[in-house]
Amino acid sequence: MKKLSLLLLLSVFVFCGCSDDDDDIKNEVVVSFEKKLTDAESEFAPTGNQPTGYDVFETNIKDNQSLIECNHYYAAWGFAGGFTYTNKTDISTPGSSNNSAITGKGKDGTTYLTIYTNSYNTAKLTNLKGEYGFKGAWVTNATYAYLAVKNGDDGSDPSYVKKFTNDDWFKITAVGYKANDNEIGRVDFYLADFRNGKTEIVNTWKWFDWSSIKDADYIKFEMSSTDNSEYENEEGVLVSSMNTPSYFCLDGITLIED
Repeated sequence: MKKLSLLLLLSVFVFCGCSDDDDDIKNEVVVSFEKKLTDAESEFAPTGNQPTGYDVFETNIKDNQSLIECNHYYAAWGFAGGFTYTNKTDISTPGSSNNSAITGKGKDGTTYLTIYTNSYNTAKLTNLKGEYGFKGAWVTNATYAYLAVKNGDDGSDPSYVKKFTNDDWFKITAVGYKANDNEIGRVDFYLADFRNGKTEIVNTWKWFDWSSIKDADYIKFEMSSTDNSEYENEEGVLVSSMNTPSYFCLDGITLIED
C-alpha cells in the first residue's frame, strides 16, 4: 500500500511538472509576404491615384495574415521610403534603384521587406495582433548599402559615400512606442562594424532581437553611421546628413504570445 501511494505521489509530481512546462510555452507567429508577387524581380506597386512631379504619397501594406502593418511612401520615380516587399535578387548593382537584399533572397523564401528610413519618411511597423508582442526579425544589408560600405560605391559618379575603414560603423536602431506615442525603449543592430579591429559587414540573415521592446504597439526605425556630411540649410544652420544609404532588409518578423 505504501509503495502504491509513493508511485501515485510521484506520478502526480511528474504530471504537475509537465503541466507547468507546457504553460511556459508561448505561441509564436511569423510574418510572411510570400506569394504576394506574381512576377520575378518585382516589388510592391501601389495602385490607384499616382503622384506626379515631386509629390510623395503614403499608403500601408500588410502581410498575408494581417499580423502587422507597414507604411510605404511612393513617388513618380518609385519607392520613396518606409517598407516595400520584393523578390529581387540583384546583389551586384549599386544605387538606390536596386532594392534587393545582399543575400539575393529571403531568409526562408523569395519575398522579404526592404526598408528605407529617414527623418522625413520614417519607417513604421505596427503590431495588429494585440495579444502578441514583438520578438524580433531576421535582418541583413540591402545591396545598395552593402556596396556603399564595402566598396565606397553608391552608384553615383562621383560617389557620395566612402569605403569603410578603421572605427567606422553603420547601425539600425529599433525604437519601440506605445499607442500614445510614448517611447519605451531602443535596441541597436550593427550592419557594419569596423570598431576595435573588426571588419564586419553583414551579408547573411542575422537575428535582430526585439524582446526588450516587445510591449511596443509600433516600432520606428532609425539609422546612423560614421559616414556623414555637413551642409547649411535654408536658414543658414549647419546640418549633419548621413551619407551611407539608410536602407536595410527584414524577413521573418516574429510575434510572441504575451
